[in-house]
Amino acid sequence: GNRLVAPGSGHSYPLEQGIPNLMHPPHRLRTNLQWYEPWNDLDAIAFDPPPRHHAVDLPYHLDAHLASVPGDDGRGRWILEVGCGERKCEPYFTKRGFRYVGTDADHRGVGPHLKIDAHNLPFVDESFDFYFSLAVYEHLACPLQAAIEAHRILKPGGTMFGTAAFVYGFHDRASFHHMTHAGLLWTLRMAGFTDIRIWPDWKYTAAIPEMAFGNGSQGAPWRLAARGMLNALDASFVAVSQLARRLSGKKPLDTAARDVHTASSLTYVATKPR
Repeated sequence: GNRLVAPGSGHSYPLEQGIPNLMHPPHRLRTNLQWYEPWNDLDAIAFDPPPRHHAVDLPYHLDAHLASVPGDDGRGRWILEVGCGERKCEPYFTKRGFRYVGTDADHRGVGPHLKIDAHNLPFVDESFDFYFSLAVYEHLACPLQAAIEAHRILKPGGTMFGTAAFVYGFHDRASFHHMTHAGLLWTLRMAGFTDIRIWPDWKYTAAIPEMAFGNGSQGAPWRLAARGMLNALDASFVAVSQLARRLSGKKPLDTAARDVHTASSLTYVATKPR
């Protein structure tokens, strides 16, 4: 009929426009975590992205650096997108031989394959090779719980990757947690991930004008003027700072770290230990 019934338990899930709604599994999760001190790792982390993956069909939000993480040869491996929206990434991954599953809490456009709660995934342990989430983690009530679930459903050696907002305004009805690189590192390590890499996805000089004047045509003149002014001010500040540091014998300004500390969005990749 219009429901899915789990054999043995009798628990059932409704079908909404043909999509199973698994938002409310019968068992809720509990966590008991050991505290992790991030300070030493913060000092050691590198902010350089992986090599670019040159593909002409990159979908929205998946940039060339991030696309290099899963690579170009799926070999039948399972990849889960949490917060897939209209499943714009599906053609890209299925074309390359990945088994793609798109999930979301909302139904936009074609909708997800499954409606789920990212904090309580309805999948068995160690069932996916990749987990990714693009511009979604700022919208979650508890990013740590979601990351713990990502770790649980990934196979040993599996990879989690994605983006999360930092210096950007309230958007899409509910953006709860805009995370610094320290927040991302702490969240991923507390969830059990290692080999964490973080780099900036979008500069504040572009994000702040959009925050103030929107991204439509009406605010375009103000947005372009603000972006040009901020870019000029940023470039002049860096140039003067580097000159002053050189004259005073100080270390050069770490521009990679500065870009991360002021980024409007951060990109990350992390590994589940084998």
